[in-house]
Amino acid sequence: MEVAVKARAKRRHLNAEECEDLGRSTAGTGPLTQPCFFSQGWGNRDPNRGLYPRTTNKRQNTGSTSGSSSGLSGQQKSFSDLEPEPEDFEDAFLVEEMEEIEEYDDDYLEGVTAEMFGEDDEFDKCHNEEDEVEPLPDPHYGLIGCGNVLLQPSGCMDDLPEDVLRQILCLLPAQDLYRSVIHVCHRWRNIVEDPKFVPYKKQYFRYTMREKDTVLEIDSILKKSSITDPSLSQHSIRYLVVLMAQHKVRERVRPDDILEHVKKHRLFPQAEASIRLHIPDIQKCFHFHNEGPNPYAAMALILILSESVGDVQDLVSLLSGCLSHTAISEFLSHMSMMLLSLKRNNIQISNRLHYNIYYVLHLMENGPFFVSTSEHGRPQIRLTGEQQQILSHDIQADHVVKIIAFAGTGKTTTLVKFAEQRPHLRFLYVAFNKSVACEAQRRFPNNVDCKTVHSLAFCSVGTRYREKLTFNLKAFSISPVLPEGRGGYINAKVVTTTLNSFMASADPAITTRHVPSTHISKSGTRYPIDEDEKESYVEIAQEIWNKMKNLKETSADAYNMTHDGYLKLWQLQNPKPCLSDKYDVLLIDEAQDCTPAILDVMLSQRCGKILVGDPHQQIYTFKGAVNALDFIEHTHIYYLTQSFRFGAEIAYVGATILTVCKGVQKILVGGKQKGGVCDETADKVAEAIRTGATPPGGTTAILSRCNLNVFNEAVRLTDANPACRLHFVGDVKNIGLNRILEIWQLMQFAQQNIQEKQPPPPPKLKDPLIRSFAKKNAKAFWALKAYITQTEDLELWAKLNIVEKYTSRVPELVTRLEKCNEKDLNKADFIVGTVHKAKGLEFDTVMVTDDFAKVPSSWHNLNPNMNFSFSRIPDDEWNLLYVAVTRAKTSLIITKNIRHIITAAGEYFLQSKMPSSLSKVGEPLPCSIPKCPNCITPSSAFIMCKRQMKCADGVSEGGPLCERCVWTRIGPTAFLMTEDVLSMAPISQRLVVPDPHEMLLELL
Repeated sequence: MEVAVKARAKRRHLNAEECEDLGRSTAGTGPLTQPCFFSQGWGNRDPNRGLYPRTTNKRQNTGSTSGSSSGLSGQQKSFSDLEPEPEDFEDAFLVEEMEEIEEYDDDYLEGVTAEMFGEDDEFDKCHNEEDEVEPLPDPHYGLIGCGNVLLQPSGCMDDLPEDVLRQILCLLPAQDLYRSVIHVCHRWRNIVEDPKFVPYKKQYFRYTMREKDTVLEIDSILKKSSITDPSLSQHSIRYLVVLMAQHKVRERVRPDDILEHVKKHRLFPQAEASIRLHIPDIQKCFHFHNEGPNPYAAMALILILSESVGDVQDLVSLLSGCLSHTAISEFLSHMSMMLLSLKRNNIQISNRLHYNIYYVLHLMENGPFFVSTSEHGRPQIRLTGEQQQILSHDIQADHVVKIIAFAGTGKTTTLVKFAEQRPHLRFLYVAFNKSVACEAQRRFPNNVDCKTVHSLAFCSVGTRYREKLTFNLKAFSISPVLPEGRGGYINAKVVTTTLNSFMASADPAITTRHVPSTHISKSGTRYPIDEDEKESYVEIAQEIWNKMKNLKETSADAYNMTHDGYLKLWQLQNPKPCLSDKYDVLLIDEAQDCTPAILDVMLSQRCGKILVGDPHQQIYTFKGAVNALDFIEHTHIYYLTQSFRFGAEIAYVGATILTVCKGVQKILVGGKQKGGVCDETADKVAEAIRTGATPPGGTTAILSRCNLNVFNEAVRLTDANPACRLHFVGDVKNIGLNRILEIWQLMQFAQQNIQEKQPPPPPKLKDPLIRSFAKKNAKAFWALKAYITQTEDLELWAKLNIVEKYTSRVPELVTRLEKCNEKDLNKADFIVGTVHKAKGLEFDTVMVTDDFAKVPSSWHNLNPNMNFSFSRIPDDEWNLLYVAVTRAKTSLIITKNIRHIITAAGEYFLQSKMPSSLSKVGEPLPCSIPKCPNCITPSSAFIMCKRQMKCADGVSEGGPLCERCVWTRIGPTAFLMTEDVLSMAPISQRLVVPDPHEMLLELL
């Protein structure tokens, strides 16, 4: 039905019951059976409004009927007090209905205007002519573009009624509402600014962005609700449930209907028991006269007890039977915002609670991504909203665009689509690896050239040094050309580091800033280098650099030109290399691994530049790489946070590592695909490793930090099954089996010189470095060890450790691994390799080994005196761990060390269960934590159990936890179980005695 207010139509929708009543009444059937006369003067209560003839003129566009808002940061209506009078809530549902009905009492005009009528004699003319019919828009109002039949949509968004437009706009993410929709027109702006339009979604977004007024508003709500009251901290979660019980759903729905759907959730029994036994205020103050608990309180408790994203998705699925998509989104946004505010106010809860809801909201707003087939039979990927934003960017010559792309978020696909949509532009895709550039050339359209940065430099400068090229500078090569009195491997290491630092920099000359600040002594102690020494090292390095540039200087290996060397010469050219003459846009991939020398060339170009990369995958700082995505100024920045590679469980581990170890605010999410962490796949992989058999479920990779552990894992697998087929990531040559064998031969030679009276002849060694130490006879092996220590050669250090560990087994193991090598990873039983080599790859199952940065214990056991801090460990170490876990597609097997990191975010992998499922009536149930003297309280609403996890380095046992142990781990959630928590006996903590040497150093 319609009512016209100053020529603007306002519609009232009748429900099914009202329509039936109207159809039975005389007033309802009259207009359909009796002729109507325009002179009839119906009042504003006419039940037949909208059934009379309407004007044939196109209805004018109108603004929002809701009126203007007080602004983007306008304050929403505050929550009521914790204990309002009961009568305020008895007929809340009926009151809302009456308020909505009364809104229409203010409309006094009909849906008929004076403009509809002409002179009396015009009626007969109109009666004889064919009526002009307004053209209808296409069925989708032009929202889905053109079809095969309809080439141009005849309708547009402006033709939509406002209630339909609101339903469409409420599906958009809040970020799009504020950054795009609000700027389209006044009508859309009024809708977005309307306080009644998705208030919690908008408020949640403003709170995540730390808008000052919104933060103050939420803090005020927390304080008013006693959630942040220090004296009542143990009840903060209870007060949160009470607060959520007051949530208002802005649509007509019976609380009983909501409760009937919520009851079907697997966690409802725990929620109902907790409300009934320990939060009676909700039943007293916020009761809807329905049988059972407050539905919104039950929903809040289900979300608090949720163990995974799947639990939240199950709740959404149940609620969809009684609530609209918008109402569900509003409740989740409200709950997610409050959980985030608790975390920001240092209330002890798991970050998993907020993550689960955030993940589901993200999928609800962005939709599922999938692969479909186009008309031409080629696969097409439905892009995410984040990718669409990038594709809509109009690149200009003065633009520097950053794309921060998390692992597996489709950055290459985005760049390919970006280039496909702009066939009139010429692109240069710059990679750092030849194989990556070749693969890119296959995927990109013809208007894109794909090259490595070294190939660009080689064509211009490097080709002149073809006869004196070498891969890297080595201290072993530098040492012989050092001035007299300044020789030795220690000085050679300093000079080598100085030259490498200069070649990676954008500086025109070698200075003291390129000289390291410390060096290692012969005893292994680190000493600082003073300014006078630095000047001396600069002079030596400059002399070597001059001879490296000299094409005729080939008298020593130290004067050979490296690949980074000719790239440096390319960067120092004056004028600088000009790529913008040939290309309109530069696409710089893996920008986090760029050196300043590379950036100096790329940023000097007079064309558009797009830098793409993941700053958390920067694992090559030891090569002079800098995180360009952090310090380079940009004109535009975009984020890709939704990964196509894995599901929620693996995404949570990766996101938590970034949050806990590096303080990253952006949240990594995955898709809807299934996956798990230390799930049943872990059992199968553990059994396969024990027997050396092929594990089920696709490719299985064992990723390590260094080659030493890669060798160890390969030996373990082949010990179990000598016929096991292994694929070494990056080829078996990367392990350096030949050098391992030659170091073992050197060790044997040295031992024979000591044991035998007549020294044996030196072994025939191919490696020039190792061969040079054979001249030292009995001291050969120890001289090599001294060289490794003084030059800090980590590659040789790993090989030396392998030799010392396996001693006499080395020859047999080298032969065995060469035979077990399988070049095709799809045919291999297992894949082994380092994270550095596995970067950019993905595997069905990934097991992470225990040779990464260590966290001493679970977070609740970390003694403050242990002096541990995540910030004291270099970011590179955490990046390696992040890269390792994000290689997995369906199953991830973590270590106990990664579990310790996750506990720092408050997540202990606890599960809630009803007491009847764990113990018999009258029998005490002891706590499963070792040395805990408590039993679970018999009257607990539910019991929290630790999940058993089979990690890569052992099994983490599970079992029920007493309320005191729950309190120690996840804080006030324990008071949802029982009142008697703090009176239970705590576990006695062992005093950690500081190391006496550390105490002495601190005193000094």
